[in-house]
Amino acid sequence: MMAMFKPIRKNLTIVYILTFFLFLIFILAVMYVTVQKVAEREQAREIRQYMKQEAAISKSGIARLKGKPAEKVKEADHPYFYYIFKLDGTLLKGEELIPGFHTKMKKFVTEKSSPSGMYETEYKERHAMYHAGMRTVPGIGRVYTVVGIETTGAHLVLKKLLLLFLFLAAVFTGVLALLSYFLAGKAIVPIQQAFDKQRKFVSDASHELRTPVSVFYSSAELLEREEGENLSAFGRGIVADLKTEAKLMAAMLDDLLFLARSDQNVQPYRFEEVGLYDLCTSIARRFQSGLPEEILLVNNLQDCPVVWGDPTRLQELVYIFLENARQYTEKGFIKLSLYKRGSFAAIEIADSGIGIDAHDLPRIFERFYRGDKARVRDGTGLGLSIAETIAKKHGGRIEVESKPGEGTIFTIFIPLKEVHHG
Repeated sequence: MMAMFKPIRKNLTIVYILTFFLFLIFILAVMYVTVQKVAEREQAREIRQYMKQEAAISKSGIARLKGKPAEKVKEADHPYFYYIFKLDGTLLKGEELIPGFHTKMKKFVTEKSSPSGMYETEYKERHAMYHAGMRTVPGIGRVYTVVGIETTGAHLVLKKLLLLFLFLAAVFTGVLALLSYFLAGKAIVPIQQAFDKQRKFVSDASHELRTPVSVFYSSAELLEREEGENLSAFGRGIVADLKTEAKLMAAMLDDLLFLARSDQNVQPYRFEEVGLYDLCTSIARRFQSGLPEEILLVNNLQDCPVVWGDPTRLQELVYIFLENARQYTEKGFIKLSLYKRGSFAAIEIADSGIGIDAHDLPRIFERFYRGDKARVRDGTGLGLSIAETIAKKHGGRIEVESKPGEGTIFTIFIPLKEVHHG
């Protein structure tokens, strides 16, 4: 699969996984909460039944206490516990399942002004659910009653259920990741086939059209040379326009052929050690000779370690941005800088031209993209696409900063030789 389709496949896989994972988590969460709520309702129902039993059993027995504190709390011989407290927290009677739990309940009833209701709590790594409320006992008056059950077993079951759900989520997510990757590959096959056909057409058309365009240009040039004196001024202008358009068409075909071959990874690159200082110095000298007087070329070239690249392509890369700066700078300066930033050599081309609108910046490297009409000048619309292709082929990247009316800064980052090979 082509490198350009790998990010698409990766993104599709991530979308599939996230969608299924969120759906799975939602289903498991609903199941877990449902089981938890059902268990709590069943526990509350049991407690209400035990409240009736406790009330019937202790109704007569507690009256005989006449408000005297209990000597000790008995161990319950039934599946529930209960405590009866005076309003000041004095324990009158109680039976418990968890040793020492009455001390926690005493603190609870004395701190609560009106403790009526169902509660859950933890004590010494054991869990309990209970109902606390007030009632009147003849001969004693108002008392607090606490009736509940131990829920440690239920909590352990819920904890194991949660771990099981998490394990299932991890297993199913792993299986889905493999399935999603496979399905994503299947989904982009038609896209890849369509792209391959388009790429082949562009490559073939670019190659086949070069000959007729060359013949067209040669014919126009021959006509101008042989019959130029017999043509009117209007006719000579038409011939000149034909030659200009033929040159533009030939340049566009060359650019299209370059991009098509790069897409197929058949564009030849001859990598070697390249000293960017010497390369940029030579480029600046030649470029400056063709600049109008209104534009000043400023050089700020620092010597830096060599890079591993194709000198011809790197030269073309720098020229693209210099020509781009010249086209959109009517008056002012163009600055060519070379410096080292971390493990990269940085070539910076800045200008004081018309700049680029913020909404156009993300798309300027697209093929044939033309944003602001003020920036539609001579050219094929493929220069920046070619520049990005060359930079990526060298393991580099391009960054751009621009403000309309103030200018643009393009920075090319190329890995230094030792980093590129390391």
